Amino acid sequence: MTSSTAIRAAAIVAAAAMALGVAAPLAEATEAQNVARTTVVSADEPAFTAAEVRDLVQRMKADKGSDTAEIAQFEAYADRLEGKGPTKPMPGFGWSTIVRKLVVAGFRHGGVCLGKVLKRVSPKAAKYVSKHGNTIADAIDSVESWGEHALTLALMKSGVPHDIAGDLAKAIILIAA
Repeated sequence: MTSSTAIRAAAIVAAAAMALGVAAPLAEATEAQNVARTTVVSADEPAFTAAEVRDLVQRMKADKGSDTAEIAQFEAYADRLEGKGPTKPMPGFGWSTIVRKLVVAGFRHGGVCLGKVLKRVSPKAAKYVSKHGNTIADAIDSVESWGEHALTLALMKSGVPHDIAGDLAKAIILIAA
């Protein structure tokens, strides 16, 4: 089976699974098979810089009503990135969880954190995000086990067109995985 045939078959199976309501188990199984093919940011390039995290924190504070505990987590993460914060994350969260929360908050509040994701997507996807950021944030926040396929399916389920959902999922994985 050629790779394009395999991709078409996977797309058909994913569409059928969404229609039948079995997308989550299918996504997890597919994701397990495709882990080796997923590209991630190298350990040398941090997902976010302290300045980018602090920009997001300022936007969250300006928007009022943001979760103060989440802001505290982000500030601790920014301190860690600058080498003056704790080496262990806050209780109940790993640093990767906080990075994922940064991505979701970026979709809700904009700024440089969102720009890090958007610079890796098509102009069409970026335009879509500008109008539907909260819907996208809700969709990606609902995914427990982040993987490209699981994110794509969650985005599609929330109404994001297939091509944009795939584009965003790849960019999010590059930043947050």
